[in-house]
Amino acid sequence: MRKNAPQVTLPGSKMSAHGLEQRAFQDRSVRKSRNADVSGVIEEEFGKYLIKAGVLSGNSVARAFPKPPAKTQAMIADAVGETPVLAIEALKEILEERDRKRSGQRRLEGNSGTLVPSEREYAEALRQIRLTPAQVTLLKALTIAGKEGLTIGHLSQAAGYKSREASIKVFKKIGLLIAEYLELDLPEAGSVQNDGAAQVLAFSHIESDDEPATWIMHQELRDAVRSVL
Repeated sequence: MRKNAPQVTLPGSKMSAHGLEQRAFQDRSVRKSRNADVSGVIEEEFGKYLIKAGVLSGNSVARAFPKPPAKTQAMIADAVGETPVLAIEALKEILEERDRKRSGQRRLEGNSGTLVPSEREYAEALRQIRLTPAQVTLLKALTIAGKEGLTIGHLSQAAGYKSREASIKVFKKIGLLIAEYLELDLPEAGSVQNDGAAQVLAFSHIESDDEPATWIMHQELRDAVRSVL
């Protein structure tokens, strides 16, 4: 077991030509909105998405971005139409199908009965939600533990927390952040073993009544943590 908390280093990123085009579209959106130009960009919230539509290079285009307070504004999907309004309607259909497909692909975790998001969903959530260094450290500690998992006591030590209560609180908070971003339905909170927010991250395993539960992070989330954090 690691005695020291893992170091948290977030990788830098370079903006591609496509990214520059997206930034120009967003900047244009802001300028036209401020000028109240009726031919400018339309903004509309749709579930967890922020849709921006307008005329770009002679084409009516609608693009979906994560809704604030998401950490980044990378484009998620886009659509075209005869007018910006029709482009928005087409984009909404794309987004609804995207969400339906993702929901249908979630794995049923037999230990807890939880529907586990895919690695891609977890990765998107980790890129968008705002995690504190302490939360990232906890995720990395549980990822490193792999299939062996950690008890709450061992997780507290590995992540550098002074108490089990503190680590449990952080553990649940991360689960809530991911659940809110992915719009997951959570059952009512109960014990930590049966807590829906905690089960977004991992499932608990109990060898015997005399031993504390071991928390094992979902494989999909472990892979996402390795690729994103």
